[in-house]
Amino acid sequence: MQMSTRAIIGIIFFCLAGTGCFLANMFLMMMIGEINRKRQEGNLVSYLGFTFFKLLRIFREYRSLYPDGKLHIYSLAATGLMFICMIGVAVCIGIIG
Repeated sequence: MQMSTRAIIGIIFFCLAGTGCFLANMFLMMMIGEINRKRQEGNLVSYLGFTFFKLLRIFREYRSLYPDGKLHIYSLAATGLMFICMIGVAVCIGIIG
């Protein structure tokens, strides 16, 4: 069975989107680790249970504790890669365009 060029490109976009999702979550976990390093033992940020407001708090606190840190930029870039590649997958499947 021969695959079309569109299907191959869609598979590549899907793999890149999965990689972007994995990297974004890894950088977020690294940010939580850095934040917890500065906090007291009873006041740590949990690694489980994410909401939009918790993400905002993690980004805000990381940027205030580490003004020269780059993890938040890497996490946002990986999230952007994921979204762009998922749009590419949607185009290849025919949902968009």
